Amino acid sequence: MSGNIRRGTRVGSGAIRFSYDGREYRGQPGDTAASALLAAGVRFFGRSVKYRRLRGVLAAGPEEPNALLTVGARPAVIPNVSAPQLAIRDGLELRSQNRWPTLTRDVSSLLQAGGGLFGAGFYYKTFMWPSWRAYEALIRRLAGLGEAPRACELPPVAVEHLSCDVLVAGAGAAGLAAARAAARAGARVVLCEREPACGGEIEFEGGHIEGRDALSWVAATLAELAARGARLLTDTAVVGGSGGQLVLHEEPGGLPGASTLYRVRPRSFVIAMGAVERPIAFVDNDRPGVMLLGAAERYLARYGVSVGRELVLFANHDRVYAAAARLTAGGMRVRAIVDTRTLADGNAGGAASLRAELERQGTLCLAGHAVVAVEGGREVRAASVAPLIGAGPARRIACDALLHSGGWSPCVQAGLQEGGAREYSPGLGGFLAAAQPQWRILCGASNGHLELGAALADGEAGGEQAARHAGLATGRDEARGENRGDGAPGLVAFWRSPASPHLEKRQFVDLQNDVTVADLRAALAEGFADIEHVKRYTTLGIGTEQGATSSVLGAAVLAELKGETLGTVGTFRSRAPYRPVALKSLAGLRVGAAFRIARRTPLDDWHAANGGVLESSGLWMRPRFYRSNGDDAFTAGVTEARRVRASGGIADGSTLGKIEIAGRDAAGFLDSMYLTKAGTIKVGRSKYLVNLREDGMVLDDGLVLRLAPDRFLATTSSGHALHMLSHFEHYRDTEWSGRAVTLTDVTEAWGVIAVAGPQSRAALESVLGPDWGRILKSLAHMDFADGRFQDRDLRVLRASFSGELAYELHCRPSIAVALWQALIAAGLPPYGLDALDILRVEKGYLVSSEINGETTPHDLNMDGLLKLKNPCLGRELLDRPAFQEPSRPRLIGVRARDGRAKILAGAQLTTEDEPKRPVGYVTSAVYSPALGEWVGLALLARRLGLEARIMARDPLRGGDTLLRVVSPVHVDPTGERMKS
Repeated sequence: MSGNIRRGTRVGSGAIRFSYDGREYRGQPGDTAASALLAAGVRFFGRSVKYRRLRGVLAAGPEEPNALLTVGARPAVIPNVSAPQLAIRDGLELRSQNRWPTLTRDVSSLLQAGGGLFGAGFYYKTFMWPSWRAYEALIRRLAGLGEAPRACELPPVAVEHLSCDVLVAGAGAAGLAAARAAARAGARVVLCEREPACGGEIEFEGGHIEGRDALSWVAATLAELAARGARLLTDTAVVGGSGGQLVLHEEPGGLPGASTLYRVRPRSFVIAMGAVERPIAFVDNDRPGVMLLGAAERYLARYGVSVGRELVLFANHDRVYAAAARLTAGGMRVRAIVDTRTLADGNAGGAASLRAELERQGTLCLAGHAVVAVEGGREVRAASVAPLIGAGPARRIACDALLHSGGWSPCVQAGLQEGGAREYSPGLGGFLAAAQPQWRILCGASNGHLELGAALADGEAGGEQAARHAGLATGRDEARGENRGDGAPGLVAFWRSPASPHLEKRQFVDLQNDVTVADLRAALAEGFADIEHVKRYTTLGIGTEQGATSSVLGAAVLAELKGETLGTVGTFRSRAPYRPVALKSLAGLRVGAAFRIARRTPLDDWHAANGGVLESSGLWMRPRFYRSNGDDAFTAGVTEARRVRASGGIADGSTLGKIEIAGRDAAGFLDSMYLTKAGTIKVGRSKYLVNLREDGMVLDDGLVLRLAPDRFLATTSSGHALHMLSHFEHYRDTEWSGRAVTLTDVTEAWGVIAVAGPQSRAALESVLGPDWGRILKSLAHMDFADGRFQDRDLRVLRASFSGELAYELHCRPSIAVALWQALIAAGLPPYGLDALDILRVEKGYLVSSEINGETTPHDLNMDGLLKLKNPCLGRELLDRPAFQEPSRPRLIGVRARDGRAKILAGAQLTTEDEPKRPVGYVTSAVYSPALGEWVGLALLARRLGLEARIMARDPLRGGDTLLRVVSPVHVDPTGERMKS
């Protein structure tokens, strides 16, 4: 089969090479691992977790319990990837799981001989002698699904937040009809589909919708949705949600890697996720070659794959006959159709004519019969069929594939969270989600409508209801034509074939966890009667498929054993995620270097590409120094700082917090938040202001610019930006509630370039042009002007945090790099954080260490600001006697007495007379290239004057240094350079 070019709705021409268990195979573009291997004649895809029985493909979607593969090479393998979902690609390396040394020669398969000892709960009663430790290593080696990866090379998952009027989950017939109806009402629609293509069962069922071929209708509907602005997300499944937010997971090609998590907040949610075909339990129903009927149809229609040559079909509904006709038309021989219903129960309408035609073609149609077992050592060779009524003999029908269908279980998991109740539907033989909140609507097969016309009508009604709940008016379109597909299934519930008790251990209910009818019987005997308890005792439905194929079947068998109805027994609750999701997508989004959120300035890429050594500074990545100026931070920082004082330089200040305060009461609000009044600032001017905490301690400092009579821009330190925004918002919403004050965080709306040094004005004039030249010459210290550069907003503020003639350029991020490069070309090289700290300490400006939450304005020599007596937040508590005590600190400057010794920040200060009693500490210390010695800032007890003989004690790092107390302003104390 592998040598021919197959044709299907999803495969194209060409060849893709991949390997499976060390052997090379070829597939076609669009193939999955399952379809390509099935086409190549591969029947074995793994072994079961407990008994190590050979297993083949059962399904064609994420509900597949058997065909789970390990992808990639050690150590960064990806285990438990569903073969029906995994798109093949060149060079893909696949391995089967749960076997050693090979799939067909597995040593652990000997466990099958002890099947009677390994029933449900065996681990609670065995391995007690001589001790658990004697068996632990072997059990741990055998336990689990697949191989645990020892490394992870997956990229970080992308996260996208969406909002919409209507979210539709599922793009089958009902989902497409719902999305179209909502979009026609004007709704903003997001449509997600877990498959890479839309249409659902229409792909193989065919039929006509609105008078046209079904696949043409799908294409036309998708085109209309795109024209109406709907967003389509394929390879994307709803996996959970809470609080009105739905979580969608996109996994292109069925392989973790380029995954995306969507967090969607819809006003209405339409669940059109279809239904999962469920199996029937019979003896050895886990043999390779036993497959769900719908899966075989999907492989044929999508990929042109025949799952067998000689087929036996086994079902309890009318659709088996339509399926048999399609499989026959696809080139397979259907030897027999085994229908559990009597002729009186089924074969109505079109099914009767199909049955007659199939019989005419030579297909044996057996009503009132069941497949009681399959024969074959490793794979299916024949089916044993017996009548359900009477004592007739079983007949053997040779086949190489047995396709069975026990009906469908609606996918209602998303309808049972935060409201919603499971409700049994006798006609469906399954459960629906009732009692839904108004914003959540189920339709189509998820709502129990399995016939095409009914599903379309239900989908359209659901879409209109969703649009109305979103506040949109709807109007039903006129019917456009006939809808014709497979008829209603006419299902009569049938769960398992008759078997003697000793054979029930080979009637599998949950194929992934080897749960059998015998296990369910044992659970009841042990006293586990509730379905939730049975689930935990037997491991029913706890695998990667989350009970998609086993939950209802297991509950039905349990009901039979208890002598109760399925509606009474119920089924266990599904929990998110509803579909398998790689742990990388759910956890560890921030690990290693990404543990903290990394914020990056508009110049970040330039820094990285030009030798900037980026380090985390709060949440920001900032350049500490540039390697072109030295191999280490100390050398480069000194070089950069010396150059700024000598000629000039530029620094990236985009990380400064920037908050716009606007409104009629903005000035009064700021007056209440700062130590001195902001309301006295003139438009076009700025002012250095200080914030206090409620207890009078200094919280932050920065510049406030008055942009208009009712509009201000407050800058904050980089590390306190988010705190200051929260601080402002708290008082705006409490003390200033109802007043005309708005706050807007504009930190990332502006890039900031600090331009400092004697040549800064001349360089700016050459870069910005003659018009700006005149403005620059007129700007006094703390003035600013707004204008344009390269047709983008630019604000130039004359302010200095280096003690030099300096400007701050506030520009839009889109022009930051161009402006930065132009300044470099004009002779101003960049400098980093270490140089900036040197310049600040030389000038006596506060560095972050001085504003540590324990210092008051008195401590930081801000007595001039206190004299203005502005009644701001925290001002009253500054008058507490404790703040005036002689032991309180005062900001001072320090230098080594010998002019050579190194001073280290953090060193404790003592007097020479009492060397073991601290009287303060060094807050910041740098080597000053302007002075040729180490200088620092310190907090020293006020009782000690400028003549105090103190020493810095740091025994862990460098011993003691004798210091002299000086003014905090080490360079240019009169400020002539800054105001030149």
